[in-house]
Amino acid sequence: MRRSKRLPVPASSFSPGQSRAWLVLAATAAISSCGASCKKNPSEVSPDDPANATPVVELSGVDTSSLVLSERRTFTKLVKSIMSPCGDPVTLEVCVKEARACKKCLPAAKAVATLVQKGDGEPEIKTWIENRFEDKVVKVVDIGKSPSSGPVNAPIQIVEFADFECPHCAAAMPILHKVIEDPSLKDKVRFFFKNYPLPAHEHADPAARASVAAQNQGKFWEMHDLLFTHQDQLGNPDIEGYAKKLGLDLDKFRADWVSADTKDRVAKDKELGGRIGVSGTPSIYVNGRKFASYGRHEFEPQLKEWINLDLQLISAGAAPSPSVDPNAGGSGSGAPSTSAAPSTSGSVSGGASGSASVAPSSSVPPKPSASTKPAGKAP
Repeated sequence: MRRSKRLPVPASSFSPGQSRAWLVLAATAAISSCGASCKKNPSEVSPDDPANATPVVELSGVDTSSLVLSERRTFTKLVKSIMSPCGDPVTLEVCVKEARACKKCLPAAKAVATLVQKGDGEPEIKTWIENRFEDKVVKVVDIGKSPSSGPVNAPIQIVEFADFECPHCAAAMPILHKVIEDPSLKDKVRFFFKNYPLPAHEHADPAARASVAAQNQGKFWEMHDLLFTHQDQLGNPDIEGYAKKLGLDLDKFRADWVSADTKDRVAKDKELGGRIGVSGTPSIYVNGRKFASYGRHEFEPQLKEWINLDLQLISAGAAPSPSVDPNAGGSGSGAPSTSAAPSTSGSVSGGASGSASVAPSSSVPPKPSASTKPAGKAP
């Protein structure tokens, strides 16, 4: 006998108590079913869901209010992994929270926040922090007879390695000199110049030797300015014209220009640069530490910030003393000019060989294309 199909029983056929029980059972089954099929897929969980994130770190004295949540998490990860630059076996987070004696921890944590906001990757940030705060990266710079400007016993010693034919060096020149002539820094900074002519620049070496020959007659800075502001005119006749304009003894200038002593001085500057890590121009060392800025259009304020932080750390006994002999170097006569700025525009990220220390992305603008005027053959 065929079993008849059972039809759904309407709730009205139940007693009031039975009806309520039936509805509760039906609702429970529906909710359970939905839970099995509508549950959020774990792979679709947002990384910004607070329930799935490690709490972000907040450090007293470090403003992270402008960071978005993902940047705050990167900041947190870094301060929990970067160790104290003073050698203590604690992280930046612990060092700052516990107000440890290391005076570098707070500025290091601030720098981490800044670099995270700039968009640098974690490896780049760790390298930058090491370069800025670790004492092990500080180099001893042998000044020798390098021309200098500023107080002999200044607590800040800046050494620039530059190439007279490098457009980035010419663009950096007025910015550097503006910084060292700043009234708040002028009596605290001594500036040294070292030649680092690059092989790619045909006239860089003779220009470097010309600056040494001019220094022998007390006119280094004057020749320095002329060479940088006439980078498209560095041939033999041009340079001799600059020597004449400066009133130099031309016979002595010509002899010194090609002398073995002059060539040796330029070669020693290059050898020193190679030994301490110079790979492009301009390369700037502040108390033996290679300066590196971040971002664009910020070279001048960042160099000032770097110098002022060094002054604070020196005052607190948390930074090395200047790594150059205060009695070394020559004055070169005169002082670097702040007005000899080439016409510039745009921005660059490195020197001619591709790795200037003024940045990964400095504000040093490139010089416009050189004139097509032919230059005489250099000696």
